[in-house]
Amino acid sequence: MEELLGSSGAVDLSEGDRFGFWRFARHPFFIEVNRWLVQHVASLGSRIVDLGCGPGAITELILANAVERSRVLVYAVDPSLAELDRARRRITSGLVRFINGGAENLSRLVPQVDVVLFCNAIHLVQDKSRVLGEIRKVLGPGGTFAFNTTYFQGCYVPGTERFWRYWSLRAAQYLRDRGVSVLRERKTQAMEWFTPEEYDQLAAASGFVGATWQLQEAILSPESLEDIGQFKMFIEGALPGVPLELGAEALRQSVRVALKDVRLPGGVPRYWLQFIAHAPA
Repeated sequence: MEELLGSSGAVDLSEGDRFGFWRFARHPFFIEVNRWLVQHVASLGSRIVDLGCGPGAITELILANAVERSRVLVYAVDPSLAELDRARRRITSGLVRFINGGAENLSRLVPQVDVVLFCNAIHLVQDKSRVLGEIRKVLGPGGTFAFNTTYFQGCYVPGTERFWRYWSLRAAQYLRDRGVSVLRERKTQAMEWFTPEEYDQLAAASGFVGATWQLQEAILSPESLEDIGQFKMFIEGALPGVPLELGAEALRQSVRVALKDVRLPGGVPRYWLQFIAHAPA
């Protein structure tokens, strides 16, 4: 679990909806950590890429913060057709172009732009050098690259590390009590967690200049933790080999118990890394 942070009635949700990231993305603290980054860069150009746009939460923030909204054009790029479909239903503006594709092929997907925003996804990238190279290719002179993530070395507020371990253990015990095994030896694709300084070095090696970064603390509420526990990638990382429906239920049932274990009933504080760099003018 430390490696991944993610209807009722007669509605039949697709897997992309049922186990999508959209539930977590709707929480106020998540919106605010992204709003901070968008507010610092959305005014720096009229052609903007929302890379890994997911359900469209960041795209909405970009449109809201554009200085001359009538001139802005946003390229919302995501490898998931399900997430793009949700974003299309959420955003009907003609100022947005929705594009299916991955960050490793960005220069084939969009023309030259002024700003690339990559929110809450760079930790999922295996070949970060390649992706930063692609971003550098599409940025015009003086263009801006900005990303954030809560999966980096230094993301845990001191004293909170135990919660993530306890939650995983509690969820696994919930399943074992019901005769379901958790294959602890089975690994999902590991994420490579960088320090802020390593991201700084990577940006410089990729041709970016003037990099700045800071940490922003947010409180993950019990409700938001329940929602990230419904996210496919989170379930697969926390409970390898467990069917998604069973894993989601185990995580939902155990999260408040784990919060009580570590005496954090109101939620868990965690750091987001906010990072901004530029292409040479």
